[in-house]
Amino acid sequence: MRIVLLNERRGERDAMVRALPPGSFQVEAVADEQAAVAAIVREPPQVIIFSVPAKGGPDVARRLRAADSSGQAYVLAVCEGLPTSKELTALMAAGVHDFVRRPIVDVEFVERARAPGRLIRWAQSVVKPGVFDFSGTLDVSRLRAWQNLGPLVAEDLSRIAGRTFVASAGWPKRFANTVHSATIPMSLAGDGIEVRVSVAVDSLTLRWLRESVLGDAAANDEATDDALREFANTAGGAIKRAVLCENVTLTTGLPINDKSATFPGNHQCWTLSLDDEDVCIAVVGEIRSRENQRVPASKLCEGMVLVHDLRNEGGVLLVPAGSRLTSTTAAKLAQMLGPRTFIDVAAVA
Repeated sequence: MRIVLLNERRGERDAMVRALPPGSFQVEAVADEQAAVAAIVREPPQVIIFSVPAKGGPDVARRLRAADSSGQAYVLAVCEGLPTSKELTALMAAGVHDFVRRPIVDVEFVERARAPGRLIRWAQSVVKPGVFDFSGTLDVSRLRAWQNLGPLVAEDLSRIAGRTFVASAGWPKRFANTVHSATIPMSLAGDGIEVRVSVAVDSLTLRWLRESVLGDAAANDEATDDALREFANTAGGAIKRAVLCENVTLTTGLPINDKSATFPGNHQCWTLSLDDEDVCIAVVGEIRSRENQRVPASKLCEGMVLVHDLRNEGGVLLVPAGSRLTSTTAAKLAQMLGPRTFIDVAAVA
């Protein structure tokens, strides 16, 4: 990967060159803008790194990009400390893709220089680009993680049980119409979507749960309900971590029990089983559309999920979008913002 590095500070420039492994990078380091432009024109690089001057940083970025005849160079700016939001916005508008702060940390600097390679590999791995089109509502059903919900949950539940669960598609054949279950709701508030993952068992598996997981064949309903909620929490964690790899962030709610749940209907179902025991666990996925609500700050309550970043009049971030409010946070925001401030939220699941 060819890099043109513009830095007027000789010591720092030499250190940056030494930090970039010669086997991975071909670096041409220069001390002034004119030499950088000439190097770019002569042989367009994959990466342009430049030190942002005290004034005119965006203009420097534009001139360096203009010199790149390929128009595809990745531009990395070296900033003095943490740039202000205004400075950063101007740099990004000028075509800068990323920035690194002084003092330079070698590991961070090298990884940011390697970013184009990672982005190319990521882009090539996206077999269903529609999933990443956030101009409309996200189609959760197209996420790879959602399509592999059963195996993902099976892997995590196997760690809890100390046994290996095998996942297969479909609702367990032996299950009756009603089962014991625990469900964890998760939100994509900005898209008005609620994702629900349930773990369901029948009476035979409840017996195994008491004997093998809880270690008490006489465990009461409260204990088994707690265990099922923990299974649901584990299932929610599995899908939440997996969708992060697809650039989707779910906000997790609290699991709830249902001793008379009915499935499957239009639900996505998986069966988890143990080969040598009469144990069967159903994993059920459901996607719901939920209309967001606009409520006064005084009406905020525990469990609501913020649709947008919440900032004060000075622009300081109070609570980021996607946060699930606790009772304490809701009370503080109500006191701080008052009844005249209206906030878009996903209602309590």
